[in-house]
Amino acid sequence: MRPKSVKKFKDKIRELTRRKHNLDAARIEELNRVIRGTAQYFATRFFTGREVFHKLDSWMRLSIKCMKTKRKNTNENKKICNKAFDRLRLQTLESFCVQRR
Repeated sequence: MRPKSVKKFKDKIRELTRRKHNLDAARIEELNRVIRGTAQYFATRFFTGREVFHKLDSWMRLSIKCMKTKRKNTNENKKICNKAFDRLRLQTLESFCVQRR
């Protein structure tokens, strides 16, 4: 992904995860739509930027944790585990990467 594409993706996520919003089903659906669109565009069979997707996933989860707790504290944000996001059915960019054989 080009840096401009990464910046554009982060801007979209920032807009959706502002701290004044609630984390409800509609917000999760909008996030999934943005994630799915970006992943389907960039994650082709010959995509080699899996580490970029991993970094964006961790950044995105931190942003959502900050939205949920209404503050940015990395120690408190560790209390919300990744299983909570799985229960919310939040998609990840890495799940769209094709496994090569």
